[in-house]
Amino acid sequence: MLFLKKIFKIIGSFFTIILITFLITLIIDFFFGKKILDLTDKFWVNTEFYGKIKRIDHDVYHHALKPKVEMKKVKGFEGYYTFCTDNHGFRFKCDYEDRGKNFDYAFMGDSFTEGSSVSYEDSFVGIFEEFTKKKVANLGVVSYSPKIYLSKLNYYLKKGYTFNHIIIPIDISDLYDDDVSYRLKENYIVEDNFDRGERLKVRRFLRKNFPFTNFYMFVIKNLDQVGYKPENQNKKQPSFHKDVLLKAQWTYSSEKFVKGYWSPVQSAQKEMIETMNRLYELLSEKNIPLSVVIYPWPQQLEFDRLNSKHVQMWEEFCEGKCKNFINLFPVFFKEKEEKGFIETYRKYYWWNDIHFNIEGNNLVAKEILKYLN
Repeated sequence: MLFLKKIFKIIGSFFTIILITFLITLIIDFFFGKKILDLTDKFWVNTEFYGKIKRIDHDVYHHALKPKVEMKKVKGFEGYYTFCTDNHGFRFKCDYEDRGKNFDYAFMGDSFTEGSSVSYEDSFVGIFEEFTKKKVANLGVVSYSPKIYLSKLNYYLKKGYTFNHIIIPIDISDLYDDDVSYRLKENYIVEDNFDRGERLKVRRFLRKNFPFTNFYMFVIKNLDQVGYKPENQNKKQPSFHKDVLLKAQWTYSSEKFVKGYWSPVQSAQKEMIETMNRLYELLSEKNIPLSVVIYPWPQQLEFDRLNSKHVQMWEEFCEGKCKNFINLFPVFFKEKEEKGFIETYRKYYWWNDIHFNIEGNNLVAKEILKYLN
């Protein structure tokens, strides 16, 4: 009995020490967390905390880029790039002048359209603008999907902005984001879906009050991406985050219900098409033509087929609606057939990521220009 008391006392003392250490850590984090993070790897701090630098919540269309951001040296997957926004909060070249509200073209999309880890001039939107010499608005922001496309376009059109042609690169992940992440209210306001909203509230609270703790929770969650170095290009097979595989799976899975989605695939597709029909009607009322662009993720190149569900879905939607249906699956699949998946992936995408590198952005811009010219 005495022996058991000693054991329990040791265990109690152990947990007391852990609890006290944890509380002291939180107190230090609360007062000095941001200063501590300033001494750590800037790439990962900016990855987690760039919401404070260049992203904001939006009362109507959920989230946006801050206006007049000027970051002239951002660490990317390979080297550095610039990240600037204009007076509207649209991604653009640095050192701009006030651009007004009238645009020849507007691109609406997610992180691919925003331009992941490339300067604006090297993104397919920037290349398109440079070639056409037209005035272009890049409305794309990371994690956008059709519910936000509709909400944001409605918002800016009501504000008196004019766009002569809307181009929407539809992403593979849009189905997941529309189904799981967002809900669109009748007044065009986009909110977080229920459980995601609660999780984000917790994360925002941690980010604001305990930044050091929040940052390392982020690092632990993304251990497969930590320590990325260009020399990893020599690896024979890329490694993707599990969330990436989840979002891509619906296009090549035979399952009616894909794990992680809230709805059966066909139901999620139907709802997304209904949202895009509303967007088309909004543009039609103002005689604004719509073009849709589709492109493959690396997972589609490896596991999917040329006539993917994604291709079929948007080709059918565009019949009688789109000025152009720009299908980039053939050009990517042709390269894969000639050079294999790994070489095609290495050529056009950032290694261990799904986004286009500079070469990939050039290819996308070139193909879009072919259709429009």
